Amino acid sequence: MHIPFYKRLLSFLFPVTLQRTIGSQLTVLELQLYRNHYILVTPRAMYSYHLQYDPFRNTFRNIQSELANVNSFLLLGTGLGSALQILQQQYHCYPQTTCVDNDETVIEFCRNYMQLNTRNNVEWIYDDVRHFLDTQTKTYDLIGIDIFKELVMPAFIARNTFIMQCRSALNPNGICIFNMIFEDDNEILQTERRLQEHFHRVVTIPDKMNTYFIAFA
Repeated sequence: MHIPFYKRLLSFLFPVTLQRTIGSQLTVLELQLYRNHYILVTPRAMYSYHLQYDPFRNTFRNIQSELANVNSFLLLGTGLGSALQILQQQYHCYPQTTCVDNDETVIEFCRNYMQLNTRNNVEWIYDDVRHFLDTQTKTYDLIGIDIFKELVMPAFIARNTFIMQCRSALNPNGICIFNMIFEDDNEILQTERRLQEHFHRVVTIPDKMNTYFIAFA
């Protein structure tokens, strides 16, 4: 996408809308430029913010030493691919990557604008993440789970069935990162206990309205 220079300058003052559309999941999506970085927003939520996207910026910081061993990455809930951008640009980690999302518009934004596939090792899949996990046979060193419709997290994300699906898709010594939003602290504790049943170690990171779990196989 060619962006006029004046819009890039204006983006240092306020977000500049580049494209506004209705996604295939009937969510209003805006591709914006802010401080010369692409961001993806809805009326109520931010789906991606380049290298400043906290769910993965804050969790990757906790597993820096393990990232050197990450050769394969599964991202469930794509956004603009901020998780992969952070791996590539901040940690110089270029794993074989599969990005899965149930919104074709989000996938097209990520595929067409983010220049994530410079080494021809990234694929995008339009699918429901549960169906994908049910039918795929690959395993991964790192899995990122970042699935929302605006600020609403699907209930299945915190259930045993989905947690077991993610655990089964991990290689030995692999890591799962869950970005979640809960209504109360009791739900956080219950989910933490479920994760501990399937992973040998779980790190819980509260961050404003979000809770991140780093789960080690």
